[in-house]
Amino acid sequence: MKKIFFLCLGLTAVLLLCLYLPKTNLNKTRDNGAPITVSNTYTVREYEGQIAVFSDDSEMPVKVFDTAVSSLPESDRELLSLGITVETPEELQKIIEDLTG
Repeated sequence: MKKIFFLCLGLTAVLLLCLYLPKTNLNKTRDNGAPITVSNTYTVREYEGQIAVFSDDSEMPVKVFDTAVSSLPESDRELLSLGITVETPEELQKIIEDLTG
């Protein structure tokens, strides 16, 4: 029961994080006049043997789950080794539910 509670709490935290991260803004510019773009993509991949969510091209995860990648089917392990990139919080939540459920 505790595991389910913390899993739901973690998924809620990831969803809220996704909803409140900055959206793409093409109106900002650098000092040299080049536009600054903020991507809103997330990649689900392995981090230290666990399932993790990374924002954009970050090397540090925004969330690490207690699900060991080694416990997943081979097809899921292969997908995670490549990285599963999503663009919406809904897609992210579905992938996380599929992998940790």
